[in-house]
Amino acid sequence: MSNRVDDLAAVILRRREWRNTSLILDVFTRERGCLGLVARGARKSHSRADFEPFVLLSLGYSGDGNLKSLTTIEGQPLGVDASNYPLLLYVNELLLNLLPREEPAAEVFDAYLRLLQHARAGLDEPDLRGFEMLLLRELGYFPDLAIDADSGLPIDPARSYRYLPGNGFVACGPDDAEAVAGELLLAWQLQDYREPAVRRLARSVMRAMIDFNLHGKTLKSREVYARMVRRGTNL
Repeated sequence: MSNRVDDLAAVILRRREWRNTSLILDVFTRERGCLGLVARGARKSHSRADFEPFVLLSLGYSGDGNLKSLTTIEGQPLGVDASNYPLLLYVNELLLNLLPREEPAAEVFDAYLRLLQHARAGLDEPDLRGFEMLLLRELGYFPDLAIDADSGLPIDPARSYRYLPGNGFVACGPDDAEAVAGELLLAWQLQDYREPAVRRLARSVMRAMIDFNLHGKTLKSREVYARMVRRGTNL
Protein backbone atom coordinates (compact mmCIF):
# COMPACT_ATOMS: atom_id res chain seq x y z
CA MET A 1 0.00 0.00 0.00
CA SER A 2 1.02 3.62 -0.53
CA ASN A 3 1.28 6.37 2.03
CA ARG A 4 3.14 4.44 4.70
CA VAL A 5 3.74 6.42 7.89
CA ASP A 6 5.73 5.32 10.95
CA ASP A 7 6.50 6.48 14.50
CA LEU A 8 3.45 8.66 15.06
CA ALA A 9 2.71 9.75 18.63
CA ALA A 10 -0.94 8.84 19.19
CA VAL A 11 -3.72 7.94 21.60
CA ILE A 12 -6.85 5.87 21.03
CA LEU A 13 -10.07 7.84 21.38
CA ARG A 14 -12.47 4.99 20.55
CA ARG A 15 -12.30 1.34 19.54
CA ARG A 16 -14.93 -0.91 17.98
CA GLU A 17 -14.92 -4.61 17.25
CA TRP A 18 -14.73 -5.51 13.57
CA ARG A 19 -15.25 -8.94 12.11
CA ASN A 20 -14.01 -11.88 14.19
CA THR A 21 -10.63 -10.74 15.48
CA SER A 22 -10.03 -7.14 14.47
CA LEU A 23 -10.69 -3.63 15.76
CA ILE A 24 -11.50 -0.31 14.17
CA LEU A 25 -9.61 2.43 16.01
CA ASP A 26 -10.25 6.14 16.07
CA VAL A 27 -6.88 7.59 17.02
CA PHE A 28 -5.64 11.12 17.69
CA THR A 29 -2.10 11.77 16.46
CA ARG A 30 0.07 14.78 17.08
CA GLU A 31 1.22 15.20 13.48
CA ARG A 32 -1.81 14.07 11.47
CA GLY A 33 -4.84 14.72 13.65
CA CYS A 34 -7.68 12.20 13.99
CA LEU A 35 -7.51 9.04 11.88
CA GLY A 36 -9.47 5.83 11.40
CA LEU A 37 -7.40 2.63 11.43
CA VAL A 38 -8.12 -1.06 11.04
CA ALA A 39 -6.13 -3.19 13.49
CA ARG A 40 -6.32 -6.67 12.00
CA GLY A 41 -6.09 -9.50 14.49
CA ALA A 42 -5.88 -7.06 17.41
CA ARG A 43 -8.29 -9.04 19.56
CA LYS A 44 -5.93 -12.02 19.41
CA SER A 45 -2.79 -9.99 19.99
CA HIS A 46 -0.51 -10.65 22.96
CA SER A 47 -0.21 -6.86 23.29
CA ARG A 48 -3.91 -6.15 23.81
CA ALA A 49 -3.05 -3.48 26.40
CA ASP A 50 -1.73 -1.32 23.56
CA PHE A 51 -5.27 -1.11 22.17
CA GLU A 52 -6.72 0.44 25.31
CA PRO A 53 -7.50 4.16 25.76
CA PHE A 54 -5.27 6.47 27.81
CA VAL A 55 -2.04 4.83 26.59
CA LEU A 56 0.62 6.87 24.79
CA LEU A 57 1.34 5.08 21.52
CA SER A 58 3.91 5.06 18.79
CA LEU A 59 2.20 3.64 15.73
CA GLY A 60 2.47 3.24 11.99
CA TYR A 61 -0.08 2.79 9.24
CA SER A 62 -0.37 2.43 5.50
CA GLY A 63 -3.03 3.10 2.93
CA ASP A 64 -5.22 5.92 1.70
CA GLY A 65 -8.85 6.78 2.24
CA ASN A 66 -10.84 7.23 5.40
CA LEU A 67 -9.86 3.91 6.96
CA LYS A 68 -6.18 2.95 6.89
CA SER A 69 -4.34 -0.20 8.01
CA LEU A 70 -2.42 -0.25 11.27
CA THR A 71 1.07 -1.65 10.67
CA THR A 72 2.89 -1.15 14.00
CA ILE A 73 1.90 -0.22 17.54
CA GLU A 74 3.82 0.14 20.79
CA GLY A 75 2.27 1.53 23.95
CA GLN A 76 3.40 3.28 27.12
CA PRO A 77 0.72 3.17 29.86
CA LEU A 78 0.30 6.51 31.58
CA GLY A 79 -1.09 5.22 34.86
CA VAL A 80 -4.41 7.05 34.60
CA ASP A 81 -6.54 6.53 37.70
CA ALA A 82 -9.71 4.62 36.80
CA SER A 83 -11.86 7.13 38.69
CA ASN A 84 -11.06 9.65 35.92
CA TYR A 85 -12.24 7.43 33.06
CA PRO A 86 -15.75 8.93 32.76
CA LEU A 87 -14.37 12.47 32.48
CA LEU A 88 -11.72 11.40 29.97
CA LEU A 89 -14.25 9.49 27.87
CA TYR A 90 -16.19 12.75 27.65
CA VAL A 91 -13.02 14.51 26.46
CA ASN A 92 -12.45 11.75 23.89
CA GLU A 93 -15.99 12.22 22.61
CA LEU A 94 -15.44 15.97 22.31
CA LEU A 95 -12.34 15.41 20.21
CA LEU A 96 -14.07 12.88 17.97
CA ASN A 97 -16.99 15.21 17.32
CA LEU A 98 -15.25 18.57 17.06
CA LEU A 99 -11.83 18.00 15.49
CA PRO A 100 -11.69 17.87 11.68
CA ARG A 101 -10.38 14.55 10.36
CA GLU A 102 -6.73 14.37 9.37
CA GLU A 103 -5.90 17.97 10.29
CA PRO A 104 -2.95 18.43 12.69
CA ALA A 105 -3.80 19.87 16.10
CA ALA A 106 -0.50 19.69 17.95
CA GLU A 107 -1.47 22.15 20.70
CA VAL A 108 -4.61 20.17 21.45
CA PHE A 109 -2.68 16.89 21.43
CA ASP A 110 -0.11 18.24 23.89
CA ALA A 111 -2.88 19.58 26.14
CA TYR A 112 -4.57 16.17 26.04
CA LEU A 113 -1.36 14.47 27.16
CA ARG A 114 -1.06 16.96 30.02
CA LEU A 115 -4.61 16.10 31.02
CA LEU A 116 -3.71 12.39 31.05
CA GLN A 117 -0.67 13.15 33.19
CA HIS A 118 -2.87 15.00 35.69
CA ALA A 119 -5.28 12.07 35.62
CA ARG A 120 -2.77 9.90 37.46
CA ALA A 121 -4.34 11.61 40.47
CA GLY A 122 -7.74 13.26 40.72
CA LEU A 123 -8.83 15.62 37.96
CA ASP A 124 -10.85 18.62 39.00
CA GLU A 125 -13.24 20.99 37.26
CA PRO A 126 -10.59 23.63 36.37
CA ASP A 127 -8.59 20.91 34.57
CA LEU A 128 -11.57 20.15 32.37
CA ARG A 129 -12.59 23.76 31.80
CA GLY A 130 -9.02 24.64 30.82
CA PHE A 131 -8.90 21.85 28.25
CA GLU A 132 -12.30 22.77 26.81
CA MET A 133 -11.19 26.40 26.52
CA LEU A 134 -7.98 25.49 24.69
CA LEU A 135 -9.80 23.12 22.34
CA LEU A 136 -12.48 25.65 21.39
CA ARG A 137 -9.91 28.43 21.00
CA GLU A 138 -7.81 26.29 18.66
CA LEU A 139 -10.94 25.62 16.58
CA GLY A 140 -11.84 29.31 16.53
CA TYR A 141 -15.07 28.79 18.50
CA PHE A 142 -14.17 30.49 21.78
CA PRO A 143 -14.90 34.22 22.11
CA ASP A 144 -12.62 36.80 23.64
CA LEU A 145 -13.89 37.11 27.20
CA ALA A 146 -12.24 40.50 27.60
CA ILE A 147 -14.10 42.17 24.71
CA ASP A 148 -17.77 43.07 24.15
CA ALA A 149 -18.59 41.14 20.95
CA ASP A 150 -21.03 43.84 19.83
CA SER A 151 -19.19 47.10 20.51
CA GLY A 152 -15.59 45.85 20.54
CA LEU A 153 -15.01 47.69 23.81
CA PRO A 154 -13.19 46.07 26.75
CA ILE A 155 -15.38 44.23 29.22
CA ASP A 156 -16.23 46.54 32.12
CA PRO A 157 -16.09 44.67 35.43
CA ALA A 158 -18.92 46.86 36.76
CA ARG A 159 -21.32 46.16 33.88
CA SER A 160 -23.50 43.19 32.95
CA TYR A 161 -23.27 41.01 29.84
CA ARG A 162 -25.12 38.10 28.25
CA TYR A 163 -23.83 35.30 26.03
CA LEU A 164 -24.99 35.03 22.41
CA PRO A 165 -24.17 31.59 20.90
CA GLY A 166 -21.82 31.85 17.95
CA ASN A 167 -21.00 35.43 18.81
CA GLY A 168 -19.79 36.14 22.34
CA PHE A 169 -20.71 38.33 25.28
CA VAL A 170 -22.60 41.57 24.72
CA ALA A 171 -23.65 44.28 27.16
CA CYS A 172 -27.09 44.03 28.72
CA GLY A 173 -29.02 45.41 31.66
CA PRO A 174 -28.43 44.01 35.14
CA ASP A 175 -32.07 42.80 35.21
CA ASP A 176 -31.64 40.61 32.12
CA ALA A 177 -32.44 36.99 33.02
CA GLU A 178 -29.08 35.87 31.59
CA ALA A 179 -27.00 38.78 32.89
CA VAL A 180 -23.41 38.00 33.94
CA ALA A 181 -21.19 40.39 35.87
CA GLY A 182 -18.23 41.64 33.87
CA GLU A 183 -15.90 40.88 36.75
CA LEU A 184 -16.80 37.18 36.45
CA LEU A 185 -15.97 37.19 32.73
CA LEU A 186 -12.57 38.71 33.41
CA ALA A 187 -11.87 36.14 36.13
CA TRP A 188 -12.81 33.37 33.68
CA GLN A 189 -10.54 34.92 31.05
CA LEU A 190 -7.69 34.47 33.53
CA GLN A 191 -8.91 30.94 34.38
CA ASP A 192 -9.30 31.99 37.99
CA TYR A 193 -11.84 29.47 39.26
CA ARG A 194 -11.59 30.19 42.96
CA GLU A 195 -15.07 31.72 43.12
CA PRO A 196 -17.99 29.27 42.75
CA ALA A 197 -19.77 31.83 40.55
CA VAL A 198 -16.92 31.68 38.01
CA ARG A 199 -17.09 27.89 37.94
CA ARG A 200 -20.86 27.98 37.41
CA LEU A 201 -20.51 30.54 34.63
CA ALA A 202 -17.78 28.57 32.85
CA ARG A 203 -19.72 25.32 33.17
CA SER A 204 -23.00 26.64 31.77
CA VAL A 205 -21.56 28.77 28.97
CA MET A 206 -19.04 26.13 27.91
CA ARG A 207 -21.84 23.62 27.58
CA ALA A 208 -23.82 26.08 25.45
CA MET A 209 -20.77 26.71 23.22
CA ILE A 210 -20.12 23.01 22.77
CA ASP A 211 -23.77 22.20 22.03
CA PHE A 212 -23.92 25.04 19.50
CA ASN A 213 -20.88 23.66 17.65
CA LEU A 214 -22.06 20.04 17.78
CA HIS A 215 -24.93 21.05 15.45
CA GLY A 216 -27.47 18.73 17.01
CA LYS A 217 -25.18 15.83 17.88
CA THR A 218 -25.42 14.46 21.41
CA LEU A 219 -22.65 13.25 23.70
CA LYS A 220 -23.37 9.84 25.20
CA SER A 221 -20.81 10.37 27.93
CA ARG A 222 -23.00 13.08 29.50
CA GLU A 223 -25.29 10.32 30.74
CA VAL A 224 -22.37 9.07 32.82
CA TYR A 225 -21.68 12.55 34.12
CA ALA A 226 -25.23 12.85 35.41
CA ARG A 227 -24.28 10.13 37.87
CA MET A 228 -21.02 11.88 38.73
CA VAL A 229 -22.90 15.00 39.81
CA ARG A 230 -24.28 13.01 42.71
CA ARG A 231 -20.69 12.45 43.81
CA GLY A 232 -19.92 16.17 43.66
CA THR A 233 -18.32 16.41 40.20
CA ASN A 234 -19.90 19.05 37.95
CA LEU A 235 -19.13 18.65 34.26
